[in-house]
Amino acid sequence: MSKNRRRKQKANALGLNDAELQLCELLAQIIELLRWNQVLGYSNQYLLHEKLGVTADERHRVMRAAASAVEQDGRLQEWGRRLLDIQTSLERIEARMRSADGASEAASDG
Repeated sequence: MSKNRRRKQKANALGLNDAELQLCELLAQIIELLRWNQVLGYSNQYLLHEKLGVTADERHRVMRAAASAVEQDGRLQEWGRRLLDIQTSLERIEARMRSADGASEAASDG
């Protein structure tokens, strides 16, 4: 069985379409990484401030360097691409549903 077919079966079993399943999986990944980023961020902030006595200027420089590293992390770009793919898929589904609704209304009016 192909990977796409297994995904569609999994989505159907959950009462979702493929795009909705992808969105749920993407959000789960993002939430998990955000949680770990919070843990790391708070621990680093504590160490810098409380244990190492780093000045505010030095902490600011470190934060700029860290922000630059995050911008270069390919996961954010991949998530953005995946989110756009999901949004496009959902828009196509909605357009099909609207056209099907319009066709059924026209048939019942006729």
